[in-house]
Amino acid sequence: MGVSAALKRLIRKFLKNEALSRGRYASLWRRLGRPTPEEWAEYLRRHGGFQRFGSNCHINPSVHLGDRHLISIGNNVWMTGGWMACHDGSAIMINQAEGTNFDAVAPIIIGDNVFIGYGSIILPGVTIGSNVVIGAGSVVSRDVPDRSIVAGAPARQIGTYDAYLDKLVARNEDLPWRHLIECRKGGYDPSLEPGLAKLRQAHFFG
Repeated sequence: MGVSAALKRLIRKFLKNEALSRGRYASLWRRLGRPTPEEWAEYLRRHGGFQRFGSNCHINPSVHLGDRHLISIGNNVWMTGGWMACHDGSAIMINQAEGTNFDAVAPIIIGDNVFIGYGSIILPGVTIGSNVVIGAGSVVSRDVPDRSIVAGAPARQIGTYDAYLDKLVARNEDLPWRHLIECRKGGYDPSLEPGLAKLRQAHFFG
């Protein structure tokens, strides 16, 4: 006999409460409870063991975050998927091959108002400034200055935050669904999505 929908909701609620309040069953909650990026970020802020973890963050539960005690995350940081860790595992291989005892670790520091696109890799020792957008699939191996847009492998600067902001302003001025966006609170409002979807479809496909 399958588990009833009501029981599933009860289990998910229990796992969420335990993870957020006590730091327990987080892996089970991530697998069964499907936490939102906001919920997962709040769990990480409370119990993740980071050097610093700011407010109003959105972290996809699929993001790999290793060596959390060496990671500092600012406010309003969005990570849609990817990988970051503060160690270089090749040093361990070399230690075994050469009989050495090298260590290769460095912190990762992320400022405020940063968007990290899906599939990006942030390497040890990188500092990402504030007001930054990192394109999907980027490999960030060097510091990223404030107010910049970077993309690629290795990532390089392809624009500025301010120019991108200007482009968004111009692009949004004449959108047929602008009146709905102005009513929206946050990045997603389920009550508005059906109307937005219809207007977008009509606009792009006729």
